[in-house]
Amino acid sequence: MALHGHLTDGHPEEVKIYVDETSGHLVFELTCPICKDTTKQALKKSAKVLEQYQREIRMVAYDLLLYHLADSHAENGEPS
Repeated sequence: MALHGHLTDGHPEEVKIYVDETSGHLVFELTCPICKDTTKQALKKSAKVLEQYQREIRMVAYDLLLYHLADSHAENGEPS
């Protein structure tokens, strides 16, 4: 949890949260700093409540990044 808190609060700019113009859905996007793969996920939350849920959205995004890092970059930052 401490790592999640550090990433969420210390690096909020890495998680982009915006309304996708094509779909009209609120989405978050985060890019892996090692392989540059991007995760983009639509959210069920409305843009009206974005301010209230920004931290939680970023925490979920970083959780997905940590899973990706463990699965794909476990050895010395190299893809497995």
